Amino acid sequence: MATNLAPPPAARSGVVPVIAPMWFLLAVGFSAAGGLARVPFPGGQLVILALTLAAIFAVTAVAPVRAGVDSLSVNRMVGFHAVRLVGAAFVVLGARGLVAPEFATRAGWGDVAAALAAIAFVALPALRTRWLLNAWNVFGLLDLIVAVGTATIVVATGRIPGMQPILQLPLSLVPLFFVPVLVASHIALFRRINAR
Repeated sequence: MATNLAPPPAARSGVVPVIAPMWFLLAVGFSAAGGLARVPFPGGQLVILALTLAAIFAVTAVAPVRAGVDSLSVNRMVGFHAVRLVGAAFVVLGARGLVAPEFATRAGWGDVAAALAAIAFVALPALRTRWLLNAWNVFGLLDLIVAVGTATIVVATGRIPGMQPILQLPLSLVPLFFVPVLVASHIALFRRINAR
């Protein structure tokens, strides 16, 4: 039986539409100033971890943010993961020898698979069973963890090619904005999918 993806009756919050663009612009500014590229290891990883933990805390424990997220349909939250098609860029960079091949393979193909599944859920309502949504949600979260973990190992061991393109715009927005937001959305989706 397909899961109803309509938003629950929740109070709308104007906080998320304000905070998300501000965070995005700060990430752009930080990247344009060479922020990630300048921070010595493990500074960049700590920044990404702090942003991810802050995003998770916000969607679970900050009432206005949680209300804003709860006002979104599950369909919209899942559909947002289509941005993970950016994984194709990682695969291309890996094939050109510009990023570590293990990162390109794990993060690239994992993100593409998560994005295509998200698009399928939005386009094909029959796929929206609780079981399939939960399976995709687990896969998507693990993919992000594996991608960040692999990137950390690549940087820590000084491999060449390393992660240089990911430290500069526009791809630096992936770890500084999209990874934390996507991880937090997976956490929120676990609660939403299984609350019915």
